[in-house]
Amino acid sequence: MFSMRSLKVTAMAGAIAASLGCFQTVSAAPDTKSLFTPEQKAELETIIHQYIVAHPEVLVEASKALETQAAENQQAALEQVSSMIRADPMVPVRGKPNAKHYLIEFFDYNCGYCKVVRPYTKKFLNDNDAAIFYVELPILSPISVRASAIGLALYKVDHDKYFIYQDALMESKEKITSEDQLKAAVKKAKGDYEALSKMVSEDTSIQEAMRKNMELSQKIGLQGTPFFILNGTAIRGAIRDYSVFADIIKETEKEQAAAKSNESKDAKK
Repeated sequence: MFSMRSLKVTAMAGAIAASLGCFQTVSAAPDTKSLFTPEQKAELETIIHQYIVAHPEVLVEASKALETQAAENQQAALEQVSSMIRADPMVPVRGKPNAKHYLIEFFDYNCGYCKVVRPYTKKFLNDNDAAIFYVELPILSPISVRASAIGLALYKVDHDKYFIYQDALMESKEKITSEDQLKAAVKKAKGDYEALSKMVSEDTSIQEAMRKNMELSQKIGLQGTPFFILNGTAIRGAIRDYSVFADIIKETEKEQAAAKSNESKDAKK
């Protein structure tokens, strides 16, 4: 994902390029329809240069405005993607979908850091009125793709069996390197691997779900797993301890309490 600095540089470069393009087009055809003659163009460039030199704070203000706009655009994208994920029946969800708190996790079955944070995500679910939405994002290996496809097929067949399968793979310290490991996880969930394989090859909704997950990850600039969205707040990478979740939950509850208080005051008016 682009950093705020790279976004600013890109935007400024684009503006400069657009300006130069305009001037080049105009100067290439200095007829009565042109906006500027070569002399006027030179004079205008001099005026702009002198103004910026005399008022460098203009660049700072523009940079801050661009940074604010980028942050607002990022938050809008997060909210849009969150809504789409939480409404998608192909996204596995553990807990009550309409719970007070929600955690969206983009994960890969071969992501070591995804496995490291498992105790924290389980604590989040156990300690709160919460739901976890698991977005299958197999980006690390071909076997990861296969694991996700089998997993989504199993989710369509039986939600409970899917979570037994998912836990078997995510709680194992072994890296997934062969299909035999997938078969063992499906067997543990009491699923039919051959039937699931047939679903993967014939049911277009499974491939469509994986494609959609990839598109949504790109929309929010995701570059790796794990990636979390907790109550609308993005958390990139593995978290060091549960306090990262706890602080966001506390802030959410504070905002919800304030909103409820304001509603109560408005009702009394």
